[in-house]
Amino acid sequence: MAWWIFVIVSIGSIPLAAAMASERNRSSRRWFWTAVVIGPFAPVALLILGDAKRPVGSN
Repeated sequence: MAWWIFVIVSIGSIPLAAAMASERNRSSRRWFWTAVVIGPFAPVALLILGDAKRPVGSN
């Protein structure tokens, strides 16, 4: 039973990580695949990393 809960949470974290990445100005495609590999730890990593820094001179 615990295995299926882990699988469901892992699958649910994939679109969550992609949406969080786009909100934080990061590559949603890259974080999508990161979530496929590391599962529910990807959204946690995005929370820790925060927003991406903008290049100097851009608005």
